[in-house]
Amino acid sequence: MADDLAGRGFVKLPAERELAQRLQISRSAVRRALAGLEQQGAIRRVRGRAGGAFLTAAESRPDDTFADSSDVAASRQVERTLDTVVGVPQMLRSQGFESGTRLLSASYEHPSSEERTYFGIGPDDLMAAIVRIRFADGDSLSLESFRIPAGRFPRLLEHSLIGSMYELLDEHYDVRAAAAQEQIRVVPATPRVAAALAVEVETPLLKVTRESVDHRGEPLERSVDYFRADRTVLHVTAHSRDEADFPGPRLQHRLEIADG
Repeated sequence: MADDLAGRGFVKLPAERELAQRLQISRSAVRRALAGLEQQGAIRRVRGRAGGAFLTAAESRPDDTFADSSDVAASRQVERTLDTVVGVPQMLRSQGFESGTRLLSASYEHPSSEERTYFGIGPDDLMAAIVRIRFADGDSLSLESFRIPAGRFPRLLEHSLIGSMYELLDEHYDVRAAAAQEQIRVVPATPRVAAALAVEVETPLLKVTRESVDHRGEPLERSVDYFRADRTVLHVTAHSRDEADFPGPRLQHRLEIADG
């Protein structure tokens, strides 16, 4: 009987003498307590050399130390692959999500000092600046700011800006994104970003800062995306150093631990 109980995952209590020592009470008090628990059905006492008192309701369970409560909503999470350069609409379609876009603004602006350095342009040149919200199955997924040299892509803002910018550049300008460097950080949502994504202020977001180059090796874009952390799963395929010549475009990532 004792082996049967233990095999089914029931927990055996310490012996009466050990319980008395731990609780600093008499053994007769331990016996009365155990008798009461047995009467309530909380334990079962088995006689004999291999017997003892067993907790009848304490069945063994898998260790859930690293369980993620958000796993229940995993079916609504979007997997963002980190080892390929792909637009959000294409990424969503490949995973069976209905893609949606809301264009917030599209304008021409003067470049920042970082953009002048990266693209090799002057202060009088212009950048095409596009800000959009991306939706997956009708719920907000990301807020993105896409910036690209306007002189290289004339009349860019006259095209439809709802779909993938990478697909638009390929179709109308014969330019294809080939590689990118991304910095990914977890940041709290500011009031403006939170309002755009319809989330609470301070909600954790994945901030993705990206610089990409085209198939000719020329600088292509500088972008900043804010992905909802509760809707995004990051996925990366790693290779050993021996596979440095692995074909295909790659993203390079930098992991930073910010103070505070």
